[in-house]
Amino acid sequence: MRALALTVERLTFGPDALAHAGRQVVFLPYAAPGDQVTAAVVEEHPGYLRARVESVDVPGPDRVLPGCAAFPICGGCQWQHVAPAAQRDAKAAIVAEQLARIGRVRDVIVAPTLPSPADWRSRTRITLAADGRRLGFHRARSHTLVEIDDCPIADAALIHPLPAVRHWATTVRMALERVTLAVAPGGVALAATAAGAPGAADVAATEQLLAGTPEVRGAVLLGRGTRVAVGDPGVRVPLESGLDLEVPVDAFTQVNPGANALLVATVARLLGDVAGRRILDLYCGAGNFALPLARRGAVVLGIERAPEAVAAGAANAARLGLGTATFRAATVARALADVAAGSVDAVVLDPPRAGAADVVNQIAALGAPRIVYVSCDPATLARDVRSLGARGYRLGTVQPIDLFPQTYHVETVAELRLT
Repeated sequence: MRALALTVERLTFGPDALAHAGRQVVFLPYAAPGDQVTAAVVEEHPGYLRARVESVDVPGPDRVLPGCAAFPICGGCQWQHVAPAAQRDAKAAIVAEQLARIGRVRDVIVAPTLPSPADWRSRTRITLAADGRRLGFHRARSHTLVEIDDCPIADAALIHPLPAVRHWATTVRMALERVTLAVAPGGVALAATAAGAPGAADVAATEQLLAGTPEVRGAVLLGRGTRVAVGDPGVRVPLESGLDLEVPVDAFTQVNPGANALLVATVARLLGDVAGRRILDLYCGAGNFALPLARRGAVVLGIERAPEAVAAGAANAARLGLGTATFRAATVARALADVAAGSVDAVVLDPPRAGAADVVNQIAALGAPRIVYVSCDPATLARDVRSLGARGYRLGTVQPIDLFPQTYHVETVAELRLT
C-alpha cells in the first residue's frame, strides 16, 4: 500500500478533505485544513487518488477534539474534528466553488456563513434507522447500524427517552424502517415508518410506551399508505418572535430551529417590503416562509405535495389570522401549469436536495421580477442558477447559513433578479 506525506489544503463538499501529491489530487476523509499527515492510498482513479489518514504528524490550526465518542464511526457527522469557525469558512468557499464550477457564475460575492446559534445540542429532530428491532445511526459509508447512547448534536430532551423507545421497538410487530424523534411541548413526539401497515398490536404497544414514558407525548405510525396517530403527536417550531408553527411530527420541519429563524429572516430580508405583493412559495412545507411573509402583508400561495403539511399550513394560517396565506396540495410542476405569466411578484422555492431542474423552465416563464432560492445542496443550486441565468435571471446576494454544524451540509439562500 503506497504511503504519502501530505499537507491538507481544504475541506470539500462531502466527508473528504483535499491534498495534492505532486499534481495528483488526493481525497482523504477526516483530515483538517493545514494538517500534515501520513496517508495510505486505498484507491487509484484516473485523475485522483483516495487515501486513508494513517497518522496526523502535525495538526493543522483548525483541528480540534471531536465532541462525540462515536465520531467518526457514526456517519451522521463528518467535520467534528474541525473548529466551528473553520467549518463555516469552508461552507462559504464550497458554495462559491460550486457556483463557479457548475453554475459558471464567478462575479458574485458569497457572504460569510451565518453561524448556528448553537454548535452542539442544536437539533430538535433526529431520525434513527432500524435494523430488525434495533435503532441507531448508520456507520459512515455503510448501512451497518451504530447504536448510540447519546448524540451531542441533538437536543438533550431527545436523549432521555431513547432507552424506552428502543424497548418499544422490540415490542411492535410492524417491520420498522426508521423512527423520528422530535422535541414537542412537554416532551417529545415520534414518527415511526414501517414496511407494512400498523395494526392493533402496534397501537397497543405505542399506547403502553406513552403510558410508561410521560415525556413521549404522542406518536404517528406510518406504513403502506396507513397513518395512525396515538396521543398528541404535535410539535411546535418557533419561526420568529411571536410566530410558532404547529405541525404533526410526521410533517417536515428544519432540524435546527435556531438556525431556521436565521433562514426565515434572511428570506424576508432579501424580499424586502412585501406588503400587498403576490408571492408564490414552492415546496412550502407547512408554511415555514409563507406564514412569516403573510404576517408582513404579502399575499402568498404555498404549493406542497404532502397533504399533511398543507393541512397544517392552512390550520396555522387560520389559527394565526393570516388569511392572505393559502395552500394547495399538488406537485410543483402541476401547480405551475395553472399560474399565469406575470401574475406573481416573487417566487420563493425550497426544493429537496435534488433541486428544481424539472420546473426551472416553468418558474422562469412566470417572469417574476425576483426569485429567492433556498437550497440544501450547493451543486444542484449552482445547476439551477445556471439554467435561470440562461433565461434572464442574474444572481445577486448569496447567503450560506450553518443549519447543520459538525457536518458538510449547508443551507444557502440565493437571490435572483430578472434583468
